[in-house]
Amino acid sequence: MKNYLFSHRRRTLRFKRNRRAAATVETAMLIPLLILVSLGATDVAQYINLAQSITNAARHGARFAAKDSTLTVGQVEDEVGRVFADLFPQCSEEDFQTGLVVSVTDLDGEPVSSGLLDTIDSGDPVCVQLQFDFNAIRWLKGWEYFGFEVVSSEAIGRRE
Repeated sequence: MKNYLFSHRRRTLRFKRNRRAAATVETAMLIPLLILVSLGATDVAQYINLAQSITNAARHGARFAAKDSTLTVGQVEDEVGRVFADLFPQCSEEDFQTGLVVSVTDLDGEPVSSGLLDTIDSGDPVCVQLQFDFNAIRWLKGWEYFGFEVVSSEAIGRRE
C-alpha cells in the first residue's frame, strides 16, 4: 500500500508540473491577442469620442452663426476652433491648423459670399460643416486598419 501511495503522489506532482508549463505557454500565446484587442477597442473608442465632439462643436458653431451679433464667417471659425481646442487640450495648434476644416454655407449649400453672415436673411438656415483628421489626435498613429481618416459633421441653425 505504501508503494501505491508514493507512486500516485509522484504521478500527481508530475501532472501538476506539466499543467503549469502548459498554462504558461497558453498565457504567452494569448497575451499578444489580448493586447491587440484592447488597443483596437481604445482606438475605436477614441474615434467615437472624436465623432461626438465634432457633432457638439458643429452644433455650437451653428448656434453661434445663427446669432444676429455674429457678422463674419471668421468669427464662426474662431469660435468653433476655440470650442474644439477646449475639447482636446492635448492637441497642438498645428494639429488644429492642418486637421480642422470649418465651412459655413447658406440655404443652397453655397459658401457665404464675401464671408459676411449679414447677407443671409433672418429666418434662413445657415449650415456649419466640420471636418477633422482623425490621425491628428489618434493615439495609435500609423495604424490604418479600419480606414478612419476624416470625421465630419454638419449642423443647421436659423439666422435670427
